[in-house]
Amino acid sequence: MNSFARFVIKRILISFLIIFVIAVFIFSVMRIMPGDPVRVMLGSEADPAIVEKIREELNLNKPIIAQFVIWIEDMLKGDFGRSLILNQDIGEMIAIRLPVTLSLTIPALILATIFGIIVGILCATYRGKLIDQVLTVIVATANGLPVFWIGIVLMYLFGTILGWLPTIGYANPFEDFFGYIRKGILPMTVLSFRPFSLVARQVRTAMLEVLRQDYIRTEKAYGISHRRIKYRYALKNALIPVVTVLALEVRTVVGGSLIVEQIFSIGGMGRLIMTSVLSKDYLVIQALVLVTSLFVILCNLLLDISYGWIDPRIRLAEGK
Repeated sequence: MNSFARFVIKRILISFLIIFVIAVFIFSVMRIMPGDPVRVMLGSEADPAIVEKIREELNLNKPIIAQFVIWIEDMLKGDFGRSLILNQDIGEMIAIRLPVTLSLTIPALILATIFGIIVGILCATYRGKLIDQVLTVIVATANGLPVFWIGIVLMYLFGTILGWLPTIGYANPFEDFFGYIRKGILPMTVLSFRPFSLVARQVRTAMLEVLRQDYIRTEKAYGISHRRIKYRYALKNALIPVVTVLALEVRTVVGGSLIVEQIFSIGGMGRLIMTSVLSKDYLVIQALVLVTSLFVILCNLLLDISYGWIDPRIRLAEGK
């Protein structure tokens, strides 16, 4: 087994361990909250007979270990239970809402990565010049602005004043692709602001550091073109810390979708979480937190694998 395969297997096992820890944490939090969760959901005036029936349906009358085992078994079967407030199957609710959120967050990360790398390269190439100074100010501003403020300003500018784009709603990309682009461009732009600024700053810093290395000067001495040095050698090594930034920003983008979906009235996971919290629908909250955590862990796993692929020294160190 080569070093890369060992590296991947180790990362997968670590991801499974993290998933188990998160599942224990979510389950524990829902059980240690003060008061009876069924009465919290149904109200203090609920019929005691109905409360007891619901407790039995939710297995709350069984030992805590048995409850956890049953919950894990149901999760593995794809059975998330049923919302007591909305009276809907939680799995079906997630199946409807999750693609909406993914169709916004994934393009936002891709856009942030592409434009962040381009801006970072420009800043590093023209360090100290006017283009570097202007782009650096833009990047710093994008990093400091709150998500909700950016969303409101873009809605007012492109929706109210210019009238170019719709400010609310969502279109399925498989049913109306152009409608999806028109309605999704603003929320995707808002979600991409922070990761874009961090990627751009990281690429600029990393490329400037790499370009000062001895092996880069040696390549210049051998007559290798500046373009080849910049894109084939310097950029590849500069992308290593960028992967780390993206791994951290996945959580930020997923969390930011909660605010963005509220601002643009999009029925995704973020809005469902907000609705469930306000209505105290703990079964839905429990399932949503678990699914969201699984998505973040999966993204981090893929980024970790790409990290090992970009830099062979990492997987070799893992093998040792």
